[in-house]
Amino acid sequence: MMRFALGVASVAVALAATVVPTPATTLVRRLPLEQVAAEAARVVHATVIDVHSDRDEWGAPATWITFDVARTLKGSVARQLTIKQFGTGSLARIPGLPRYTVGEEVVLFLRGDSARGFTSPVGLGQGVYRVVHRGARRAVQSDLAGKEEDLGTFLARVERLTGQGH
Repeated sequence: MMRFALGVASVAVALAATVVPTPATTLVRRLPLEQVAAEAARVVHATVIDVHSDRDEWGAPATWITFDVARTLKGSVARQLTIKQFGTGSLARIPGLPRYTVGEEVVLFLRGDSARGFTSPVGLGQGVYRVVHRGARRAVQSDLAGKEEDLGTFLARVERLTGQGH
């Protein structure tokens, strides 16, 4: 039980590394896209195809998100990617950790997996760009920044930053 508690605490500390607490709220330190891309182990343009929550093999609350990968911009290339995030809905939820909906299209900047297989986007919500459809035009919008950029232009910029495109 003590090992489990230490493992959960380690995950929480790692996820909170970019979070600066204040008395009334939790603020995420803004990271430039260059830093988000540099810190990411994997960057993918993908569509969410499954989201489910449960406890993992150590009993930790976890949510598994599976993506159909359209394009890999950094890291190993795969047609599908499943990640494990800490927490399930409201149980052990980390403020700022993104939630996903089946069918949504995203560009993800993911940290490497922990020893127990957990990962999260770099800078929490800063590592998730959601694709929005404006008629025939597709754009990306960060969970935190709010401003839109053309999807093709954004992917080309990320490819230049990572130096790897597939």
